[in-house]
Amino acid sequence: MNCNESRRFLEADADGELDLVRHVELEAHLRACPDCARTAGAIRARRAALREALPRFAAPPQLVGRIRASLRAEDAPRAPVIWPIWNLAGIAASLALALLGGYAWGSAHARGDALLSEAVSEHVRSLQAGHLMDVASTDQHTVKPWFIGKLDFSPPVADLADAGFPLAGGRLEHLDGRNAAALVFRRRQHAINVFIWPANGRPIAGRQGRQSGYNASTWSQADLNFLAVSEIPAAELEQFVGAFRARTE
Repeated sequence: MNCNESRRFLEADADGELDLVRHVELEAHLRACPDCARTAGAIRARRAALREALPRFAAPPQLVGRIRASLRAEDAPRAPVIWPIWNLAGIAASLALALLGGYAWGSAHARGDALLSEAVSEHVRSLQAGHLMDVASTDQHTVKPWFIGKLDFSPPVADLADAGFPLAGGRLEHLDGRNAAALVFRRRQHAINVFIWPANGRPIAGRQGRQSGYNASTWSQADLNFLAVSEIPAAELEQFVGAFRARTE
């Protein structure tokens, strides 16, 4: 089996739909081909993430009762039962709404997880020598104008030195598929990165998370999305977020 053939079967294999012969051939190819193995791993990881993120819904009690009653009465002779069309339509509409709601929640949750992973990676990269700031200044009136002409939006900037989080500077970033601003603050010897980019009708939900030892917090305001990342304790990061929002809302 070559690469072109194997990639035709990766999705089916992840779903457990391949016959044994094809599955064995595909596994042999994946052991010999790192590129196809990485693709297969990504497909399996995506499916696992969706299984964990999407909620499971129980059938409405009324529907369960009707099904059980129908099964119990299956052996008893009776006249054919015709469900009213409005009843069927109502059940179908309820199920459709439940599925759509679950899909929307799962998609938003998966997007939030992906953004958090991306932001943590950029935070770690920024801590390398020479990557933390494009403009180094504790003056918000120096940092904010620096972004003019470099972005198609104006990020809010505040100096929070009196709250224990002095401004250190900023830089250009790329997050969520577009250009973003990154403001850098200090907390003792630690850096706090605040990523800012336009929501464009897709605001991110407010949440707190932790990944790879870093704490993160997300929120939206004034049609902008915000994501703060740092290794400082979660309580201190939330203190920072509260101070930042109070100065920029």
